[in-house]
Amino acid sequence: MLFENVVAQMLVAAGHKLYFYNHYNSEMHRNDMEIDFIIISGDKTNVKISPIEVKSSRKYTTSSLEKFNLAFKKRITNSYIIHPKNLSIRDDGVVCIPVYMTFCL
Repeated sequence: MLFENVVAQMLVAAGHKLYFYNHYNSEMHRNDMEIDFIIISGDKTNVKISPIEVKSSRKYTTSSLEKFNLAFKKRITNSYIIHPKNLSIRDDGVVCIPVYMTFCL
């Protein structure tokens, strides 16, 4: 939770308006997809989104981000994971950045 708050502060300081997404599965009675932050780019006629997942540990799963990318792939410019590891780009195109590079978004 503290890690997410630090990232939120950095994104707001960089001038982003932050959004959140979750999807409630009524059959399972729980949230089955949750995205920590969504930032918006583009103009009013061509809005593009960038989902951001924040992970504080070195081992993590990204099932929510993968589901979100499949559901909204036409509207997504880039997908990001902010984590304590080094900069990398996964095979599926998700950009993984260390926390100190959050201001670059």
